[in-house]
Order: sequence, then structure tokens, then C-alpha cells
Amino acid sequence: MNQRLQEIGQERLRLAPATRDDFEAVATLFAALHAYNASLNAQFALADGWQALLREHFLRTHESEGTFWLLAWRGQRPVGLLLLENHLDSPLFRHRAWVELVALYVDPDFQGAGLAQCLMEEAKNWTAQHGASHMQLYVTAQNARAKAFYRHCGWQPIQEIWSLALSAEPNSPSLLVDPSCDGELLNNGHHHLALKTHTQEDQARSNTYTLEQEAR
Repeated sequence: MNQRLQEIGQERLRLAPATRDDFEAVATLFAALHAYNASLNAQFALADGWQALLREHFLRTHESEGTFWLLAWRGQRPVGLLLLENHLDSPLFRHRAWVELVALYVDPDFQGAGLAQCLMEEAKNWTAQHGASHMQLYVTAQNARAKAFYRHCGWQPIQEIWSLALSAEPNSPSLLVDPSCDGELLNNGHHHLALKTHTQEDQARSNTYTLEQEAR
């Protein structure tokens, strides 16, 4: 056991898949993650009524084979969240199946102790066990700390998402759901990919990262 995992053990942290009774813990950490993202870019604020939508999604998927909700606990306090979902894109694309890393969050009091790294290892293990060749995720462009953490863990950007803010809200009907996606509530539209796992050569070049800079 390395020093960082020893620190996790000394904090008496435990990892456990989220159960039906754990929704409030999931929602608390999910809200904290997106509040931080929204503090970097207001575009990522959660919608009104998000908690009811998340509850429905959680209750429907928390025991499904294609979704992994993992919580980290310090006693009765939830301090970490990992959410993975199998993703299947449009048949227009050759490489259309992967595991989406939808959420990874560590309470600020427990950052720098190796918990984020431990959750990432759980993510890689779950992905390998489900026969997927790679994982992909979104990261807020302004979140330099998260990007440094993901690079250290072997991820690399493969595409950017660009946004144009208009001067006024359009009066036209709501845009249709992206027809190229066939996914769940939380990953619909994610074929515009932000990050993908590194090659070993790329990861060797990222060894200057300091592990204390963990992602939220």
C-alpha cells in the first residue's frame, strides 16, 4: 500500500456502490460538483428542478449493469462521488461505444489525500471489467486543476467544444435532441468529446504533475 492509500486508510474512508437509500448523499456531492463548475463558468449551472430529474435517473440506473454510482464515506459523511455510464453513439460513427466518466468529485476537506486517484482507479477497473476499450469525459475549460489531474491519470484532449453567446435569447422553439446520440439523461450529446485516455508515451511526459492538485 503506497503512502497516499495509507493516508486514505488513516482517514477511515470507505468506498461503496450507492444504494437506493443513498440518493441524498449523491445529490449533495453532485450539487457541490456543479456549483464549482458554475463558479468557473455560469453556463454549467444546474436547471430548476434538477434534483427531481437526478432522483428519477438514479433510482432507474443505480443497480443497472451499465451504470456505476460509487460513493466515498468518512463515517456517515459522503466525501467523494464517481459516476460512470456506458455510452453508445450513433451508428454513423465507427468508434461509437465507450464508458463516460460523468462525475468525479472529492470534498475539499479530503483533496490531496489520494481519494481522487483511488476513485479513478475504480473507474478504470470498472471500465475494463465491462469490456470497454476506453473512457471519455467532459471537463470545464477553466478548470485547470481538474485538467492537470486528468492528464496525470493518463487522459488527453481529442476535441474541443466551442460556444458562441448570442446577445438575446432566441424566440424559436427548443432545439431538438442531438440525433446522433442514443444515451442516458446525463450523457446525451457527448459525442463531442473533450478528453480520452492517454497512451503510455503521453503519460510518461506528464510526470511533473503534483498529486496534491486533485480535481474536484
